[in-house]
Amino acid sequence: MKHVMYYAIYDIVENSTRESIIQVLKDHGFIRIQKSVFCGKLKNQQKKDLVSATNKIIDLQTDSFYLLASCSVCFGNIITLGKSFDKQYVSGDRPSMVF
Repeated sequence: MKHVMYYAIYDIVENSTRESIIQVLKDHGFIRIQKSVFCGKLKNQQKKDLVSATNKIIDLQTDSFYLLASCSVCFGNIITLGKSFDKQYVSGDRPSMVF
């Protein structure tokens, strides 16, 4: 099963809910690229698990959470201006220095 790159984008009202979502994303291997934007690779079941966990945390009346897929070609063609994130690290093409 192939991994797909995803962007997780959210707008969450409550700080405690936001912190819970951040932890869920980190637990799923996502890396923060902006204050409310993370990206990471998921297989199909991992995606379902992330969506399920997120659905249990957010307030569906006030919060929003988007999980957007990006093919490897599209991800490789991202244009960034100013301070950028490390596309090679996020995509898994460069290993982490943390052991």
